[in-house]
Parts: sequence; C-alpha cells; structure tokens
Amino acid sequence: MINSSDIIPNIELRAIKDDGVKIINTHKYFSLKKILIICIPGAFTSTCHNQHLPPFILGLEKLYSQKNFDEVCCIASNDPIILELWRNEFKNPRITFISDGNLEFATKTGLIKDYEKSFMGKRIKRCVLTMSNLKITNIFVDESGLNQSSFENVYSNI
Repeated sequence: MINSSDIIPNIELRAIKDDGVKIINTHKYFSLKKILIICIPGAFTSTCHNQHLPPFILGLEKLYSQKNFDEVCCIASNDPIILELWRNEFKNPRITFISDGNLEFATKTGLIKDYEKSFMGKRIKRCVLTMSNLKITNIFVDESGLNQSSFENVYSNI
C-alpha cells in the first residue's frame, strides 16, 4: 500500500468538465499543487453519501483557507457520468470528482478492497490522502467503518 512520502502513480483517470469527459493525468494535473483526495467506495452509497462526503463539503472553505489546499478531489470507482450526477446532488461543491472506473488508481496504490458482501465487487478503500507536488504527505485509511478518514480526524491531523 502507498505510504507517506511516496509519489502517486502516473496514470490517466476521467472527470467531467464543462466541455465533456476529460482525461486527468495524475502527474500533470496534481503537479505543483497541494491536494486533498477523498477516496470513496461508491457514489450514492449510504455511508459515502450520508456520512463521509457531506462533512468535507461543509468544511471546504476551511480546507482551502486554513489548510491552504489548492484543490480538493473525490476519487471513486464509479464512471464519470455517475460522479457528475452525484456532484450535482450536492449542489456542485468546489470538489473535482474523478473516476477510477478501471480501478487503476486503487490497484497501483494498494488501496483496493473487495466489497463483495455489499454486492459492489472491488472498489477503492474509504480513505483520504493529502499530497504536495505528487508526494503523499498524509494517508488516513479505514479498513472498516468511518473513523480515520472522517473530516474531523483528517482536519485535526493535517
């Protein structure tokens, strides 16, 4: 599994932008930026939709102004269209929703988990990463539940 001080993998993901689905190359897109990435197993799933993401949305301005992040992203295994619908459900927060539809980010970082019991197959683990210029500075992983990657825990430990 990826650790603090590791460089994120150089891969291509997808996101919806104003002019359609765009390729997001992780090394080009995140280079020279301080980024917070919220990794969620699935859009619209009960814990992700009701408990994990909403506190980050409510705390966005604090993340930008007090913790000096250049960007906050949400990576999920869903396709980019579903992630755009999910972003719209939250009234278009200042978060970039990025699709890891082929599980390449989850696999190459070792943040992959089998959610077969929930009928979701393999997905990215619930976690939060912070990075600066492609280097991981913090990683908060929940093997189950929502403790390490909660907004409160992440905010107080970054």
